[in-house]
Formats: sequence, structure tokens, C-alpha cells
Amino acid sequence: MKKIVKNLKSNKGFTMQDVIIAIAILTLFAGTIAGSYLAIYKIQAETQITAVATLYGIQILENIDRIAYEDVKNGMEDTYKQAYGISDQMGLRIEVSQYDSENTIKMVKLTLSYQVAGNKEDLVLEKLKVKEL
Repeated sequence: MKKIVKNLKSNKGFTMQDVIIAIAILTLFAGTIAGSYLAIYKIQAETQITAVATLYGIQILENIDRIAYEDVKNGMEDTYKQAYGISDQMGLRIEVSQYDSENTIKMVKLTLSYQVAGNKEDLVLEKLKVKEL
């Protein structure tokens, strides 16, 4: 019995102050780790949507390179949005203009617009379409 009373009166164990300090330190580290994960997620999402937009742009420009010179004109956006399954959340604008005075080269300016973390981003790609003789 004396041994039990002696163990109860010993100074071994954790005090309330020790527990509170441990919880505070754990909370700081957990907050830092959670903030890091959030930043990594945002960067990963931004990179992914930019890569998807770039892929769409390259595919569209490669397709424009394959079609006839006369078929390259303004107003082709809906055709490409349907062909490549581009969502309505991503804006597509194709501007075609004459590049030279002999009407043998056209400038194709492709703009893809999308939202990333509340910021509007524009990806602009340009290509020359040469009339084959």
C-alpha cells in the first residue's frame, strides 16, 4: 500500500502545462504542413490546366496546318471546340489575317482563355499558314 501512495505522490508524468505546450507545437507544425499541401495543390492544378490548354492549342494549329489554305478563316472556333471536346469554361478565339500583300501567307492567332485560382489566363499561339502552289 505504501508503494501505491508513493507512486501517486511522485513527480513522474505530464503536467497540464506540458500538454498545452505540446498541443501548441503540434498545431503550428500541422498548420505549416497543411499550408504547404494547399500551395502544392494550387500549383499542380495551375500546371495541369496550362498543359491542357497548350495541348489543345498545338492540336488545333497542327490541324490548321493540314487543311487547305482557303479553308482557314475567322469563325472556326465552334468547329474546333466540338472536334476536341473543349469545355465551355475555356474560351477559344481564332483570328486569321493576311500576312503579305500577295495573299500567299495568312497569320493565324489562337487565344485560349481559362481561369486558374480566380485569375484569368490567356495562352496565345501564332502560326503562319502558307498557300501551297
